[in-house]
Amino acid sequence: MVFNPFGNDLAFVWDIIATVISIVILLALVQINGLMQKKGKVSQIITRKFVHIFAGPIFVVTWMLFTGEVISHYIAVIVPLLFVLQFVAIGTGLMKNESFVASMSRSGDPRELLGGTLYYAIVMVLMTFFWFYVPSTGIDNANPTALLIIGCVSGGDGLADIIGRKFGGEKKFGIKGSEKTIVGSIGMLVGSILVSSILVLIFSLEVPHINIVTLILPIIVVSIVATVVEALSPKGTDNFTIFLAVVIVILILELGFPDFWPYAFNF
Repeated sequence: MVFNPFGNDLAFVWDIIATVISIVILLALVQINGLMQKKGKVSQIITRKFVHIFAGPIFVVTWMLFTGEVISHYIAVIVPLLFVLQFVAIGTGLMKNESFVASMSRSGDPRELLGGTLYYAIVMVLMTFFWFYVPSTGIDNANPTALLIIGCVSGGDGLADIIGRKFGGEKKFGIKGSEKTIVGSIGMLVGSILVSSILVLIFSLEVPHINIVTLILPIIVVSIVATVVEALSPKGTDNFTIFLAVVIVILILELGFPDFWPYAFNF
């Protein structure tokens, strides 16, 4: 079942309320994180990656608040779309928000939000629009694609940077300005598997056929490919390249290995 305290006739109203709740939770995450950084409680690198790691998974978990009606994913996509617009406004100087800049930029320059941070939000827009876990055919055909996308883009990529900077040492590799380390790539792999698995376990409470037993091997395969792609991505592009890599691998599994990935894409 999906959450709908108002009944089918007022499903649209509840989806709007769920959207507001999701926005408030994400804004609170960013504002609290920005305040902690401003007060010097934690370094800017950690605060930036804290948002990167947790914003996506938290947003995906709030999907469970929606009714699961056909209109739900169109309404849920409002959440990341508003963040896209806000990042553009802040990055171009049309709007000021110190907490957002402190939480999501390395240098404190608002224009940084037009780079990887904006790409991250765009990925969430695309993910929500195309892979909201309850398709138009109903929750019986729920699809876990988004859980693996956000597991790699948020958990994997975020942990890769933190671990790589802390333990990676001086030996680095990469193309077109990127700086990767072997230790960071290990962090990417572990973070992708861990966050994807946690999301699958959470959603298995509502959708029994989305379970860790069925998905652990696909999660590992997808995470390995995402790790390789992240390591080879030019600087500033990994949010998009990881997203594309996960989608392509899952489509290949869906079309060529349905026993390995028994979830059909139903828009």
